[in-house]
Amino acid sequence: MGINAGYFIRESFVSFRRNWVMSLGAVITIYLSLLLVGASVGSSVVVNNIVESVEDKVSIRIFLKDGAATEDVDALQAALLADDRVKEVNYTTKEEALEEFKATMEDSPEIVDQLEVNPLPASLDVDLNDPQDVMDVVATIKANETFPNVADKPEEPEKSLKYGQQIVNQLFAFTRILRTIGVAFIAMLAAISLIFINNSIRLAIYARRKEIGIMRLVGASNWFIRTPFLMEGVLQSLIGAVLALGTLGVVTVYVMPVVREQLPFLPFSISSTATIQISLILVVSGMIIGAVGSAFALRRYLRV
Repeated sequence: MGINAGYFIRESFVSFRRNWVMSLGAVITIYLSLLLVGASVGSSVVVNNIVESVEDKVSIRIFLKDGAATEDVDALQAALLADDRVKEVNYTTKEEALEEFKATMEDSPEIVDQLEVNPLPASLDVDLNDPQDVMDVVATIKANETFPNVADKPEEPEKSLKYGQQIVNQLFAFTRILRTIGVAFIAMLAAISLIFINNSIRLAIYARRKEIGIMRLVGASNWFIRTPFLMEGVLQSLIGAVLALGTLGVVTVYVMPVVREQLPFLPFSISSTATIQISLILVVSGMIIGAVGSAFALRRYLRV
């Protein structure tokens, strides 16, 4: 069994060298296909991390007018706390809002110094159990009879609401577009990879046609004849997968830290678990492409 395995591996390398031009074309195409697969999966992981980070910060802020009746504010707060979709509701005074503003403007203190009065309104900050419910909760707030009485813009109460679901929706839409484009390119490159592998195996069969004929005469089994060609296709795919993993590794080590440094407020990172999963996806995908391309060529061009 060990001798046969060694023979098959050796023959696949010999055939790879004999038809190195077609083999190189197949490797490059598989490399590009798997690189796109890895980039697509990796970017999906990063975008999902960003979306989750943004979702964690999604809340509803209700700006209150100066002099709003305490009983009205308490009534609105109690109504929100009674909603199962709401985690908590915190009241922020004008003074606390100003302190938050000062904290965000530490790099430009002159802007704060120019304020003669506190222009910021008090607010109710609503945290949700599920950020996806934000639009429904906003609709509930707008329908509340007390809301117009406390809103800092009573003539247009909806302008007294601030919430970030629009950003999350845009991120999801952008992610869907990226995935659609990625799937289209992956399908195209996978098809091209199969064609290259098919042609490479066909040339290998043609170059060894006399040797194959002798094997048939001495009674070699079909699988004994076919296996080196199958392994050649898998070898091409594995080389492409290793190159793709190497390229993605370079991007992760050298490019990702630069991006994180430029955008420290966004979680541009991929966990070790996700890295292992992406690596397995690339290797398995490459082996499947190689095996399918080789099997198709053998069925078509090698009648044993």
